Amino acid sequence: MSNPVSAVAGPVISLGFGVARLPVGLLAQVTGNARNPEWGPVLAFDSVEAGVRQVLGSLLGDPELARTGEVKDARVSQRTEAAERDQAAQARRDVADQRMQHRREHDQKVREEAREQEKQQKQKLEQEKKQREQQAREREQKRKEAAERDEKRAQEAADQKAHEAKKTRVEAESEAVEAEQKAAARKAEALKKAEAADAAKEQR
Repeated sequence: MSNPVSAVAGPVISLGFGVARLPVGLLAQVTGNARNPEWGPVLAFDSVEAGVRQVLGSLLGDPELARTGEVKDARVSQRTEAAERDQAAQARRDVADQRMQHRREHDQKVREEAREQEKQQKQKLEQEKKQREQQAREREQKRKEAAERDEKRAQEAADQKAHEAKKTRVEAESEAVEAEQKAAARKAEALKKAEAADAAKEQR
């Protein structure tokens, strides 16, 4: 003869847990886990339900109720293991993503540093080029100034020589004129003496 309590226990438990499941289902929909049988709160609720069915089945002597609880508990265990595997896989993916992100950031940093070094090198080379051009202009300016000074000194030296040559020539011409004047004076004196001598002879 079947136990009347056992006959109604299964439907009552199902009804009770069906009502109790409503808040969990609503929360699953709100959080976007309505179709996720491995969501933590759902697994916890199903695990409690499986345990209750096993305990009541044992207490009421209802092997069908207990077996239903065992099957449900086994399914909960499978889903829990699957959830753990998914979590582990997600964790590995997260770690891989983080490593990939770190690698990308590192590579980006290396590229930026390389571009900055190249920019600084170009600026350095441009600055050195400008310095060389400035130094070349300064050397050319100094060369021109030295050439102008040399030309000026050479011109001054030539002018000085020309002046000295002119002075020497003037002095020589003056001396020649003076010599001619002296010679003319001596000649006139000699002529005068000769005329005086001739006059003296005539008087005798």
